[in-house]
Amino acid sequence: MALTLESYPTDLSSVSSECLFVVSSTEALDPVTYPNYKFVCDVYVASTLVARLKAFPDPTNSLGVFDISKVLQPYFATQFDGVTDKVDYVVRLAYQVKLGQEYSDTLYTNLVTDSTRYVANTYKPRPFTSSVVLANGLASNMPDTITCLGNPVLFQLIPHFSNVSGVSNLTVTYKNEAGATLNSNSFDNSDFIANKLRVYNIENSSTSTSYALLSGPFSLRINYQCSKYPVHTLAWLNPYGGYESQTFGLVSKKTIDVTRKSFSQLPYRVSSGGDITYTANGVYYGGRRGFSTNTKTRLKMTSHILTDEEYEWLADLFISPEVYFCIDGSTWIPVQVSTNAYEYRTYLNSRLTPLEFEVEFSDDYNGQFL
Repeated sequence: MALTLESYPTDLSSVSSECLFVVSSTEALDPVTYPNYKFVCDVYVASTLVARLKAFPDPTNSLGVFDISKVLQPYFATQFDGVTDKVDYVVRLAYQVKLGQEYSDTLYTNLVTDSTRYVANTYKPRPFTSSVVLANGLASNMPDTITCLGNPVLFQLIPHFSNVSGVSNLTVTYKNEAGATLNSNSFDNSDFIANKLRVYNIENSSTSTSYALLSGPFSLRINYQCSKYPVHTLAWLNPYGGYESQTFGLVSKKTIDVTRKSFSQLPYRVSSGGDITYTANGVYYGGRRGFSTNTKTRLKMTSHILTDEEYEWLADLFISPEVYFCIDGSTWIPVQVSTNAYEYRTYLNSRLTPLEFEVEFSDDYNGQFL
């Protein structure tokens, strides 16, 4: 028996894309001697067999092709933490495949054992093949300078990844408009575990702060701008498996969509004595009466005037399957971005413009049932 692993995913390939293994076999070329031939791929996670896949030889080249991404995706179950200022998330999974074959209704397993490989809870737009999308440093597409509306700011989530332990501490230095240091804060990273993604909450509690400089495992500048409008904060799962946030503090408008149900009825009543009445206690019966309402809430939000780089970054908010809205400075609720189209605006084409979009609160509520 001769099985050969021809192709396989690179380490830290995206689990959201194809994770392809291509196998060849001399037996697959001889269907007479080896009838009903199938390639077999056993997938192991933590030394436990979690899936056994079988594939007939491709009719063109007699190869076996396995995409194991759907097997591995359920092992990534993130849970957003909107309270802690320093949170670690698991974004890497170790797995192993063992190859075999089946013919004449007999199964032959573990003929080829592949080395341990890793996938990451990431995604990358096409074209992607199987390239690595998770690298050391800032685990975000945000530019090195961002603007945050609101002063003070309770939440500015910044994700960071490293494949080594004990990275340098993250230092946040708060400056006033003249560039003088107001205060500083440091996040201890001595407990950092390799291949985890750490999310920091960069809180600014001083109204005198003009900007903050972040240094250490990565560099970033956050400019703070006041707003005369209420400031809303959204957090979302980004392409690298971490959470980040942004404030939206220009004009916002709240609307509700109401679905009503009603029934028809006779506009009068006939008593036992044959009397006809159209009212009771001073109220007309009416020919139609509502019995339930269902309400959805939407909020139209507006950003500050964005740069080209910020427009590129905030596309991740629209793509993200997991978005949260901060309702009272400490509690987050899930929402959906209900605006379906996103335009990548640039200064050359559109000049500097704000981003306008709507979010829909995920929980409906009902009026009284009658």
